Amino acid sequence: MSIGLLAMVVLLVIAIGAYRGPGPEFGPAPPGPAAAPPIPERASSAGREAASPPAPAVPGLSPRKTDPPSGAGTASPKPSSSPASEAPPVASAPPRSSAPPSAKPAPFEARYQVMNTFQGGFIAEVLIRNTARSDQGWVARVEYSGGRVVTAWLEGVPQGTFSGRRGTLTYRSGPDLAAGATVALRFHIEFADPSPVSCAVSGRACSRR
Repeated sequence: MSIGLLAMVVLLVIAIGAYRGPGPEFGPAPPGPAAAPPIPERASSAGREAASPPAPAVPGLSPRKTDPPSGAGTASPKPSSSPASEAPPVASAPPRSSAPPSAKPAPFEARYQVMNTFQGGFIAEVLIRNTARSDQGWVARVEYSGGRVVTAWLEGVPQGTFSGRRGTLTYRSGPDLAAGATVALRFHIEFADPSPVSCAVSGRACSRR
């Protein structure tokens, strides 16, 4: 036990000797200004944008571009229509009315002649020929300045119908006249000049003998 006590005393002496207080020339230096920490250089906005990593894309969504809002009072300009650029309306010509086709002359040849004369009257004839290539019906009309139609008939063929009024004879054929055939229409007229005012077959004038 005395050895442990002795060792403690020795250690205490060594610790006291090792401790030295500050000398008379000891004076703490006043604190100087603290050195400012270095300011890191600000990276340009272009560098920051280039350095910043792109935002991760979300599957199924495409990135959208956000347009800056347009001014509230700004209206989009409308294209102005210039009166000079518009073509003037062209007046359309009125449709031409096509003239009706001229009617073809009737395919008949007719010849008028007086067959016999007597007191107060005469017998006349209209010889009719069909010049067409097909059978044709016909209508004969003989007009006098006066007188009276007594009767009318066809020579050697079926009869047609006739009417007489104030010296005008109208005769309609019965059966059609065959192509190239000829028929004689004869009639009895009273109290009239043997020279008729007009004579025609289906609109075609008769020749006179």
